[in-house]
Amino acid sequence: MAADMAAAMTASFPALHRWMDWAAEVPTADGVRAVLEAGEVAFDADVEWQYALREADGAVVGCVGLHRRPGDWIELGYWVRSDRTGRGYATSAARALTEAAFAHLPDAEQVEIHMDRANVASAAVPPKIGYRLDREEDRPVLTPGHTGRGYVWVADRSTWAGRHFEEPSA
Repeated sequence: MAADMAAAMTASFPALHRWMDWAAEVPTADGVRAVLEAGEVAFDADVEWQYALREADGAVVGCVGLHRRPGDWIELGYWVRSDRTGRGYATSAARALTEAAFAHLPDAEQVEIHMDRANVASAAVPPKIGYRLDREEDRPVLTPGHTGRGYVWVADRSTWAGRHFEEPSA
């Protein structure tokens, strides 16, 4: 798994490096293995839940995760391999994990998605699945693509229940 994830990250490194502060260097299989092992510990501790996105043939096409934050909210993050964008992977995964957060984390009153305002592709996902743009805020410039301004998209437990969505078109 680590080698497959590292290969997907390497194939997408220019885009990941542009937006993700954790992508400061080209990943190695050993480095990814250490991150996956730490992720298992966080999963078992009930503080983070990260999942690989795979196509039917097993190819890793990205990652999605939920992360507990101080207070009663959860942060949702995602990335999709550069040569697989536009296929609905991030949208479907973000919707599924939002559903899971509200179904299985009774203390989670809201789920938030944060991104730099210049990350147009990432910002297209939240409104498709019912998130509302809650605010724009100052944020540190940690990557080459960051502008110093970020969007915070929010889904609230009270307004999420009962939503029905169409599957994204291919």
